[in-house]
Amino acid sequence: MKHFFYLHWQSARSALGKILRQPFGSLLTLLMLSMALALPLSLYLSISSLQDWVGHLTATPQITLFMEQSAEEADLAAVSGTLTKHPKVQSFRFVGRQQALNDLEKRNGLQGLSEGLTDNPLPDAFIVTPKSLEPHELEMLQKELSGLPMVETAQFDANWAKRLYGMVEMGKKLTLFVGAALGIALILVTHNAVRMQILARRDEIEVSKLIGAPDSFIRRPFMYHAMWQGILAGLAAWGLTCWLVYSANPAIAEFARLYNERVELRMLTPLELLAVLAIAAVLAMTGARLAADHHLRQIHPR
Repeated sequence: MKHFFYLHWQSARSALGKILRQPFGSLLTLLMLSMALALPLSLYLSISSLQDWVGHLTATPQITLFMEQSAEEADLAAVSGTLTKHPKVQSFRFVGRQQALNDLEKRNGLQGLSEGLTDNPLPDAFIVTPKSLEPHELEMLQKELSGLPMVETAQFDANWAKRLYGMVEMGKKLTLFVGAALGIALILVTHNAVRMQILARRDEIEVSKLIGAPDSFIRRPFMYHAMWQGILAGLAAWGLTCWLVYSANPAIAEFARLYNERVELRMLTPLELLAVLAIAAVLAMTGARLAADHHLRQIHPR
């Protein structure tokens, strides 16, 4: 077993040394692979940053429950108890009739408005913050809360929630589609690169087969060469993505400041970076395995 791991270590070290000794020979392939990784990676960071921003929005869709004018303290207590225990309600706050009238006076500069009224026309209200942003969940919750005792109306901005949720979902699907397409492209690029290497070393492979070397032994250097190419391409894609984030953040922050928001693209976490490198290595090795298996079957010792 120790000899088995030693052989793999030797192959991996030899493949890395070959790439480092001939950097310009592998530069074009690395650039192609890094660009194929950088685009879905940038989309992923953009969408995840948008999700983080959405999670901190103060303008989260809220459902407002307007009580009937005849609602009594017992009715308000019953609605408050239901909202406290409801699994789909994140939080809520009560706005009494008098508080609502005072806020209206302050907001619109109508001090003394209440003095000219014989009765307060505004109802008591509960402002509910739901846990889910999904439009279907919001609609179901709105219908459910509208049936509570003495609730006259339950309303919320459904169009705003639908647009926001639809934008995030579209971004997720676009990222998955682009990532899958460019992942296939990465496999094909690696497949072609390994195919050229095998054809260039055809005589050497024929001699190896002549002396009884198995296909796994002949295939091993190509697999590790592809693995290192995938890892180096992943690091290059990470560098390109960091440059993009660093360049774009000032403009994004300036634009968000116009709306009194703070938005910025985030960097990859260490675990995400390791996942990117692992995926890049696996995709590259998949392309190398396909190319090696196909062409080694066609090479026979003379």
